[in-house]
Amino acid sequence: MNGNLRAVSDLMAFVAENREECRLQIGPSSWDELTDVHAAVWRKQITHERGRPLVNDEHYVDDHALSQITEHLPELGEKYPQVMRMLLLQILTGRRASEITMCSFDCLSPATDRAIEAAEGEQVARFCYAQSKIDRAPDTILVDAEVVGVIEEQQQWVRERFPGIQSRYLFPAHNANAHGNKHISLRQYSSTLHEFSEQVNITDSNGRPVRLSKTHRFRHTRITRLAELGLPVHVLQRYAGHANPTMSMHYVARREEHSEQAFLATRKFKADGTTVTFSREDHDGMQLFNRADRFLPHGYCLLPPLQTCDKGNACLTCSVFVTDSSHLDTLKRQLDETEALIQRQTSAFQARHGWPMPEDNVWLVQRTAERDALVKLLASMQEAPGRPCQGAGSLTAGPTPITIDTTRHRGTQP
Repeated sequence: MNGNLRAVSDLMAFVAENREECRLQIGPSSWDELTDVHAAVWRKQITHERGRPLVNDEHYVDDHALSQITEHLPELGEKYPQVMRMLLLQILTGRRASEITMCSFDCLSPATDRAIEAAEGEQVARFCYAQSKIDRAPDTILVDAEVVGVIEEQQQWVRERFPGIQSRYLFPAHNANAHGNKHISLRQYSSTLHEFSEQVNITDSNGRPVRLSKTHRFRHTRITRLAELGLPVHVLQRYAGHANPTMSMHYVARREEHSEQAFLATRKFKADGTTVTFSREDHDGMQLFNRADRFLPHGYCLLPPLQTCDKGNACLTCSVFVTDSSHLDTLKRQLDETEALIQRQTSAFQARHGWPMPEDNVWLVQRTAERDALVKLLASMQEAPGRPCQGAGSLTAGPTPITIDTTRHRGTQP
C-alpha cells in the first residue's frame, strides 16, 4: 500500500511540475488544476513501520558536517547560485524544502516595533514562507540580518535574470520560464544537491556520509538547536509551524552529548558526580537562583539534593547559606530581633535564678552564633555592595568544598 501511495504521489508531483507538457499529451482535463499540495496529501498517508523511531541522531547535522558544507558553498554558488541560497535558507531558518521553493518574491516585510525593540538594535524582519502542508498553521517567522541578506541577494539575482518581468517566485525555474511565473521544482533542487554531494563527499563526525539532497535534516537540526537553547515548547511549535507541540518534540534529536552538557551546566557536578565547588564568583554568575535548592526568607540554601542538612534552622551559621543585598532589610530586622531576644531571655533568666545565664548555655550559644553571623554578613555587604555573601564562611576567602555521597541514596546492590 505504501508503494502505491508513493507511486500516485510521484505521478502527481511530476504532472504538477510539467503541466504544459502534459496538456499537450492528454489535452485539457482536471489534471490542469493539480498542484504540489495534492502530491503532499497522498504522501502524507504513507504509514511508518511500527517500533521504528521517528527521529534519531542521524537526522541531526553536526558541526563537523556543517563546517564542510559552509566551506563548499562557494563552489555550489558558482554553478548553481539559486540552489546555494535555497540551501542557506533551509539551514538558517529550518523551513521545509517546499516552503522555500514555492516562496513568493516579496517575502520580506518590516517587523513590528515591539520586535525591533526586543532585538536591541539588531536588524530583524518578518519572513513569509510558502506554508502549504498544515491548515491554519503560521506562515511567518522573524529572521535576522543574515537571512535578510540572502533573500535580498536572491531578489537582485532574479531582477538581473528576468529584466522587465515581475517574477512571482523568489526562486524561479531555470528553463521554459520566460514570464517568471514558475518556481524551481523540488526534483531539480534535490537532484542538484545529490550531484553536488557526490562531488564534495561531506561526512559527519562519525565518518558517515551526509547527503545534501536529504534537506529535511536541516529542519531537524534547526529545531533541535533551538530546543537546546532553552526555547519554551509553545515558542518552538510556533517557529516550526506545527499544529501541536508533540510534532515539534519529534523533531528534536535525542543527543546524548547535549544531555550530559545540560546536566553539568545546570548542577555543576564534576564528571564523576562526586564533588562540587561553589565560589563567590559562581554565586555572581549564576545569580544564586540556578544553584538554590531551598529558598529562605533571608537568603538561599545551596545544599545539593543528595546531601542532608544537620543545621536545622541555623542557616546563618552554615557555609552553604548565601544571601545578598536584596535581603538587607530582612537581615537588619533579624539582627535587631535576635539581640532583643537575647537581652530579654538573659534578663528573665537572671530574674528567675538570681545569677546571669552561663555563657555555655546551649540556647545562648546558638543565639550568639546567629547574632555574630548576622553581624559578619552585614559587614561584608557594606564592604562589597552587590556581592553575595556566605554564612559562616563570609570572612573566608576561596571556594567552599561540598562532598556528595553518590551511593547512599541508591539501593543495595545484590
